Amino acid sequence: MKSYWAIVKLTFRNALRSHIFQLLLLLLLLAVIVIPTTVSGDGTAGGFIRVSLLYSLSTVSFILALSSVWLGCHAMTQDIDNYQLHMVVTKPVSRIKIWLAKWTGVYLVHLILLLAATMAIYFIILYKYNQQDFPQSEREKIRNEVMVGRRVFWPEKTDYEAASRELVKERINRLRARGQEVDSSPSTQEAMLKEARRDVVTSDSELEFDRPKEYQFKGLPADLDKPLFLRYRPYVGKVASEGQRMTRSMWIAGIPRVAEKKPAANVFEQEQKERYEYYPQPLSEFPEQVMSGEFHEKVLPASWKVIAPDQTVRFIYVNADDMQEKQYFQPIDGPKLLVEVSGFFENYMRSVAIVALELLILCGLGCAFGGILTLPTAIFVAVSYLMFGSFAVYMTNLSYVAGTADHIGQFIAKVLLLVVIPVQAFEVSGLVANGEIVELAYFWMLFKNYFIYRALPLFLLGMILYRRRELGLVIRK
Repeated sequence: MKSYWAIVKLTFRNALRSHIFQLLLLLLLLAVIVIPTTVSGDGTAGGFIRVSLLYSLSTVSFILALSSVWLGCHAMTQDIDNYQLHMVVTKPVSRIKIWLAKWTGVYLVHLILLLAATMAIYFIILYKYNQQDFPQSEREKIRNEVMVGRRVFWPEKTDYEAASRELVKERINRLRARGQEVDSSPSTQEAMLKEARRDVVTSDSELEFDRPKEYQFKGLPADLDKPLFLRYRPYVGKVASEGQRMTRSMWIAGIPRVAEKKPAANVFEQEQKERYEYYPQPLSEFPEQVMSGEFHEKVLPASWKVIAPDQTVRFIYVNADDMQEKQYFQPIDGPKLLVEVSGFFENYMRSVAIVALELLILCGLGCAFGGILTLPTAIFVAVSYLMFGSFAVYMTNLSYVAGTADHIGQFIAKVLLLVVIPVQAFEVSGLVANGEIVELAYFWMLFKNYFIYRALPLFLLGMILYRRRELGLVIRK
């Protein structure tokens, strides 16, 4: 192991001497110091914390991701191009050990920088936050909404495909009932399905004036003794940041109560199963005035006991807009329920652990490509590999897919995701900024799906090709 750690130290030392790495280090230093000390958000305590965390963590992870790919490629190609590795391999040191030592050295550099940068961001933000003259009520709100780790529960979602096919059937039956002929060609059927899906998606997000809409959440702990937080963001008129205004709405929670069971009249009748009756509990006395296009949260005390024994929670939302316009909910904006499960520091360190896992993979990719290619080619291949991952995620996440070309593109994207690694899967700064928990199950999913199933095979292939590479064929021009 002495030779192994000697190569690790040499890699560490050479990384600090690299001019490009020094430039990235300067950018990292500016991101750590400038962003938390200059951003102000929307003037509120919540805006300051959210913007500082989001921008700082995103910038740091992006800079370190670039640096890890570049330095991984550079560390492997530098010794070969400068003929330094020819002297190393003449000693009793295997190329596999050299590869692993290079990977370890590059990763340790970035792990140290990551820990230093994130700890600096954490303490700078807390210091700036404590220096601000925010009201006590706003500080308490921040402690419950941002400086915390809360688990997210989403409402039951509509099956768009099934609903679209059902709507097409209804429209065809309606046309035939009128005596009209229906074109059964594949292109026409595809166009009808495309139009139906657009209508289903639109109607699912629409909230008509004075027409209650029910939301049901499942999987909440029935014995929860903490308050629930209902988070939502309504839009008025259209889903856009421009043209939003004040509007009114009302939330009504369903309080479950066990209904009285009637005994069986005779032996042939079955006894009624336990069922629940829901009693309405308005979250406000009158429809509240809120700003559309912004997030809002409602607090449900634990004493209300809104969680039924079957672990479900029900709400009704009423659009009470003064101008009787439609309101809209984007699927990514909620409504959603949040439950506190951890403190802020623990949640923050979970996000740091996910970034550390990302850097571990990127450093290995840089070493894998750098060990068999020249520096420019290795960087190009590594960046292209990551861009394919981002493109594949974008295609598979499209909520509206219709037409043969769209389905073929989505199929290709799903196949690509079996071999590529999308870097946006490791982006969790938005969760921390919104006070949402970074689940340990999510970390394990990333480790299993992207490190074990995708990255490790590439690393092994890179080590095998690196071991078989003929160094004598490398000629410096």
